[in-house]
Amino acid sequence: MNQSEVNAAVAYVNERGTAVERARLRYLLHGESAPTDVREQFERNQRGDGGWSPPWAADYSSVDATCFQLAQADQLGLDRRSPLFIDAVRFLAERQRADGYWEEEADVAEAAPPWAEPGDTSARLYLTANCGFWAAVTGLVPTAARDAAAYLSYHLRADGELPSFLQTHWLAAALWQQRGLVDEAAKTLGYLAAQVGDLSAGNLAWMVVALREGGVPAADAAVVAALDRLLELRDPAGPWPSDEGIENSVHVTIEALKALQLCGRLA
Repeated sequence: MNQSEVNAAVAYVNERGTAVERARLRYLLHGESAPTDVREQFERNQRGDGGWSPPWAADYSSVDATCFQLAQADQLGLDRRSPLFIDAVRFLAERQRADGYWEEEADVAEAAPPWAEPGDTSARLYLTANCGFWAAVTGLVPTAARDAAAYLSYHLRADGELPSFLQTHWLAAALWQQRGLVDEAAKTLGYLAAQVGDLSAGNLAWMVVALREGGVPAADAAVVAALDRLLELRDPAGPWPSDEGIENSVHVTIEALKALQLCGRLA
C-alpha cells in the first residue's frame, strides 16, 4: 500500500471507529499505549475467574469470548505479562480438558453459536486451536499449548484439512508452527493456500495475523496469497469490507492494516 491509501484507511477508522478501535489503530501505527479509560474498561469487564462473558450468555465465562478479548487487548498493546493476560490464560488452562482440548460447558449448549457448541467436533477443534494459540503466543502455559497441538494433530488429514471451520486451520497452523511441528503446519498451510479465494477480507486479515504471530514466514505461499487477495478486496475509498455488515468494517480495516504491517507491506 502507498501512503495515500494508508491515509485513507486511517481516516476511515478515525472517523467511524469506537474509542477502543481508535486506540488499536494508534498502537498499531505509533506504538502508543491505550488510554487509561480504555484499559480500565477491559479490566472491569474481565470476570473474577479471568474470563469474559460472551454476548450469548451474560453470566458465564466463555473460552471463546476470552480468546476474542485477548486479541483485542493484544492489539491495544497491553502487556502479555500483565495481570489481565496472566489471569485470562490461567482461566483457559484451567478449562482445558485432560485430553488437551477445549469446549464450552454443557449447560450453555442451547445458547452457544455453532462455533462454540458443546459436544460438536468442529467447535471443539476450533476452540482448541484458538485457546492453544493464545497459550502458545503468550508463552504463559506452554504445557497447555503442547497438549492442544497434539490433540489437533490427531485430527489432521493427509491433505492438511481438519474436520472443522476454516478459521481452525490457520489457528492450528500457527500453533503448530510456534510449537515446532513444522510438518503439520506445512500440510495445513498448503491446504489454506488453496482456500484463499473463498475468504472474506476479515478472515484473510485474521489468517495473516495469526500465521505471522505464530512464526509462519511472510514469504510462505499461504501468507502471500492471502495478503495479495486482501489488497484486491480493499475499497478504493479506504476501508476493507466486512461480511458482517458495514458497522464491522472499521474492525476489519484495522486487522487488514495489522496484517500488512506484519508482512512489511505497510507504507
